[in-house]
Parts: sequence; C-alpha cells; structure tokens
Amino acid sequence: MKNYTQLYREFSKEIKENSTSVFNRYRDEAFTEFEVKGFPSRKDEAYLNSRLTQTLDIDYGININRLNFKVDKNDLFECKIPSINATLSFMINDKFYISENQRLKIPEGVIFCSMSEAEKLYPEVINKYMFALSEKSKDSFTNFNTSFVQDGYFLYITKNTVVEQPLQIINMLRSQSPLITFMHNLIVVEEGAELKMLVCDHAANNVDFFSSKVMEVFVEDNAKFEYYSLENTNRKTNNIMQMFVSQKNSSNVIINNLLLVNATSRNQVEVDIDGENASLFLGGMLISDGTQEAENNTVIRHNKPNSTSNELFKYILDEKSHGIFSGIIVVDKEAQKTLSRQTNRSICLTEGAVMNSRPQLEIYADDVKCGHGATNGQLDTEAMFYMKQRGVDEKTARLMLLSAFVQDVINEISIDVLRERLTGMIERRLRNDTSHCEDCFVH
Repeated sequence: MKNYTQLYREFSKEIKENSTSVFNRYRDEAFTEFEVKGFPSRKDEAYLNSRLTQTLDIDYGININRLNFKVDKNDLFECKIPSINATLSFMINDKFYISENQRLKIPEGVIFCSMSEAEKLYPEVINKYMFALSEKSKDSFTNFNTSFVQDGYFLYITKNTVVEQPLQIINMLRSQSPLITFMHNLIVVEEGAELKMLVCDHAANNVDFFSSKVMEVFVEDNAKFEYYSLENTNRKTNNIMQMFVSQKNSSNVIINNLLLVNATSRNQVEVDIDGENASLFLGGMLISDGTQEAENNTVIRHNKPNSTSNELFKYILDEKSHGIFSGIIVVDKEAQKTLSRQTNRSICLTEGAVMNSRPQLEIYADDVKCGHGATNGQLDTEAMFYMKQRGVDEKTARLMLLSAFVQDVINEISIDVLRERLTGMIERRLRNDTSHCEDCFVH
C-alpha cells in the first residue's frame, strides 16, 4: 500500500497551495488523526467484512498540483431522459464543470458552483455549515479525505425556493493510469425550499480508480430534499461515499442509492433528525456479480420527538459477489413518539455469493414504535414453478421475479420519468447488460 502519510509530509505545501482554502483550516488536524489511526482494518467493527482498504494496495496517482485539463464536450456524457429537463453539471475527477448554456438554466435562488468559487462569493454560508457535521466523524476515511481533498461542489437553495426540475451532476472519472480522487461537497436547503437531485457515477476509462467523496447536507425547517444516486462505473472502480445529513423541523428527506456496476463500494450515510415532525426515507438497491463487493453502512439518529424514518435496502447477489449491510437506528430519550422501520432483504443466486447483514436498534425512549428485520434467501422456487406452469420460460420468469423484488425501492423515486428509466436499466442489468443508459451517451 502506498505510504499516504509520507506522501502528505512531502507534499503538504503543494496540497495547500492548490487547494480551496476552507479545507486547509482542518487539514493538518485531520492528518494527525489519520496518521495515528491509519486505515481501518477488519478488526474495526465498522469494517468487519469489508475489503475496501485492500483496494488501496494499487499504486494510484494523485493530481496534487491540479494540472489544468481542457474540457472537451465531445468526451462528456449527455443525459437525455425524456421530459426530465435537468440542469446538468459534472465533477470531472475533482473539478466542477458546467457549460454556459447549462449555467443559464440554473433557477433563481439556486447557487451551484465549485467550493473554490463559493468560498469567495458566499463566505458566511461556508463558515456556518462547512465541516459542522463531518468534523464529528471518527472514521479514518473521513480524515483521509480531509487530508488530501482540494475542491468539491457547493449547492445552496435559498429560503422558500422551490426547484421544479431536478439538478443533475455526473461524477466522471477520467485518466489513462490509476488515479485516486477526493471531493468534499456541501448542500444547504434553506427553510421552505425544495430540491430534487440526481447523481450519476461514471468511469470514462478502464483503469483502476479510487474515489473518496464526503458530503454534508443541511435540510432546514419545512424543507424537502430528494437525492437519487446511480453508480454505474466499471469493474475497476472503487468508491467510498460518506454522507452526513442534518434534518430540522417538518423537513422531508429521501435518499435512494442504486448500484449496478462497480469493483468495491461503500456508501456510508449518517442522518441526524434534529427537528420534530421530520420524515426520512433512506434506502437503495444493488445488483452485483463477478467479484463485486458493495456495502451500505447507515446510522439514523432520532434526536427529537414525533419523527419518522423508513429504511429499505434490497440486494441481488450473483456468482462470487459480496454484499454488506450494517444499519443502526438510535432513538434518543427525548425522541418520544418516534416511528421507525429498518428492512434489509437479499437474494443470493449462487452458493458463492455472500451476504453479511447487521440491522441494529438502540432505543432510549419508551413511547416509540420501532422495528427491524433482515432476510437472506434464494429465488422463490415455488413462484418460478408457478410461472413456468403458465408458459413463462425460465429466463423470463427469473427476470420478472428479480425485477419485482427491487420494485418497492424504485417506487420511492418521485420523478416518474427517472423511475421508468431506472426500471429499464435494472432489467438490462439483470440480463447481464452493463452498458450505460441508452440516453446517456458521448457526444
């Protein structure tokens, strides 16, 4: 494994000089903690079954000097989902890019730019929110990110602004040699504002990538935030996404993470419900085969009364793939009248597929309704037999049953055209077609 502590000591000056300055305030302290702890191992409970750290054995390059690159729109994806009319932007490795015609589509009351631009134009917002959540993280990968990160994107929805059409960002990995990238993003949805966001992960080259993303999300009183992500990269791309969310009074949040193709991925989501009458859906689905490994690691903290959360994750595992789910719901003693449910369901299609599931509850209040459950099984043979008896061939029956298995996760997507398009992509993936969406193409 590359000695990242030695790398930091040698190049910390260059990292800071080429960085957005807000990150430099926390960088040295984060590095000190990272140096003491190092990367997590399987001795760490949170990484008990994960091989994510092992993927860092590859000798990745880092663009410390942030060498300029020419953005050729002929190399970028277009996303033409009918009727979605999303404002489209990119994070190309770790640099934010939006074309002029797309910038003109940004609605009034919405600020969408790089962190380097945001700290100059909106210092009060940056100083109020930046690192307010992630600084509390004790995870070594958070400190690893803070040690090396140099930029990210800033999305700010001002008070009572209702964004009718989704904002879309494509995380595009591009390199001719192995590359590790870092980004730290900040999303603020102010009081009474509403936002729907679509995030797509792609890899333009078939080389080894490692992507480290940290996101801080603040959803204020009576605000609504919907976040849909699709990871559809390649079998050499490794990813850790760490999302920290704070919800206030009467806020509504949907987080739905879908994964189709990867090498090794860990989606780590921590939500603090810090207001009354707030509601949360946190879920996702994944389809995995070969030697893919995919993990969802979640924490939901109910800190105030009268809030609800629904957590639902579905896994389909084939060949020698590995799925991990670790979720914990914590209900504070003040969070009376909490209603919370956690569910993880998995299908292993072969004996070689492995699923590790750990649903957990910690309840310190006495007037709550909370439950959790996890099942791990095989495809329903009785249902298969029933469908074949009625003339449905085995391949079609299998596809229909697997599609139906994940449909309740897809139904949580409120954007009709996106829900329909993702349903089609999932069906193609279940046929072992790992191509991009038919309307996601290079110019």
